[in-house]
Amino acid sequence: MIQDVDATLKELLVQKMPLDVNAVDVIFDMPNRDWSGRVTKPTLNLFLYDVRENHELRSNQRSLARNGAVGSEREGPVRMDLTYLISAWTTDVSDEHQLLGRVLTTLLRFPLLPDDVLKGSLVTQPFPVQVWIAQPERMPNPWDFWGNMENRMKAALNFVLTVSFEPNQAQDVRLVTTSTVNVHQLSQSA
Repeated sequence: MIQDVDATLKELLVQKMPLDVNAVDVIFDMPNRDWSGRVTKPTLNLFLYDVRENHELRSNQRSLARNGAVGSEREGPVRMDLTYLISAWTTDVSDEHQLLGRVLTTLLRFPLLPDDVLKGSLVTQPFPVQVWIAQPERMPNPWDFWGNMENRMKAALNFVLTVSFEPNQAQDVRLVTTSTVNVHQLSQSA
């Protein structure tokens, strides 16, 4: 599933920015000092740094699919937030800011991911894929983040996607297909 989110994000940038992947690399690696030392051409780094359940969207509702006298019951999907830090890497800070600005403008246009960029298991998601960009309550402390990466601090965008995971298989259940109603006449007593 996570690899499908990565592929979808890359497709979103390629299609909707549009981004020329011959001119700019799109990488999902940890942006630590060793990695940044190997960057040779303009690069967008989309680093997945947090995965957690979205408790606001939690549901215990079950769904039932019927097929004659047999049905299948499934627990509702678990809604998960995948949080990426998006940074631009070039030899010139103004080029980084220009590239990051283009990404920001593109992502702000899509509070729900468009169907034409969805890849793999995201195509059959039971809910639209919601996204948030640069929300302050979802941002890591930049000093802590870049310090832990042992890299220089730089401008970056926080990007959150909410996707559905279905960890449980559907269970077969017997359905009630007939019912019997007994009608009795009550006798009147004097």
